[in-house]
Amino acid sequence: MIRYAITISYDGGGFCGWQHQANCDSVQDAVEKAIFLLSGERVKVVGSGRTDAGVHALGQVASFSLEKDLAENVIVGGLNAHLPKSIRILSAKKTEESFDARKSAKKKTYMYLMYRGNALPVLYNRALCVGDVNVEAMRAAAKDIVGTHDFSTFKAAGSGAKTSVRTVYDVRIDDDGKFIKLFITANGFLYNMVRIIAAQLVKIGSGAKVDIKELIEKRDRTAAKETAPAFALYLYSVEYND
Repeated sequence: MIRYAITISYDGGGFCGWQHQANCDSVQDAVEKAIFLLSGERVKVVGSGRTDAGVHALGQVASFSLEKDLAENVIVGGLNAHLPKSIRILSAKKTEESFDARKSAKKKTYMYLMYRGNALPVLYNRALCVGDVNVEAMRAAAKDIVGTHDFSTFKAAGSGAKTSVRTVYDVRIDDDGKFIKLFITANGFLYNMVRIIAAQLVKIGSGAKVDIKELIEKRDRTAAKETAPAFALYLYSVEYND
């Protein structure tokens, strides 16, 4: 068997998320179908993360094994020929037999995309309209997210995680005057963690008195009830080297 790793970008708006679910269309299902149409082999594709319904990806990574030895350009071109335009394979490579897109991942970065001004139809289901928020206040508060913490406050119900402790390596907020991009890099994320953090930072940017450090210490989901919409969240990149 030959092990392959592929990098995928997709518009999550028409899918129930990455992971296979009964009675709905998932990104995983579409990719597995495309692999079968290309190779004639039925495989299970493992993604680096289970993005939820409506969440997009710029750099999702997935792994699978085939009996056939296919060139990397054949994988990319062949799969794209069998996928909807909302899913694109960006790259493919052969990798070690032990490589697992989820278990081998060291760091993941999510981006939450916001913009100033009035709601724009071209950004519908792509970015969150937040008005004229104070980005400097958001940046100052975001510093308290960095580090190893119990993020129970930022975990939605339904999480199957064995522990709520995660290490956040970096939080960055870019602002070009129109678009505001929140980047969070961590060794892993809890269910809706980035969306809950984004909601609190937007509140801070809008003038609310929110203490991020205090929220973390409370370890209480009811202390941070808001969850930002899924449509502005992007799985940005996955890193596999220490």
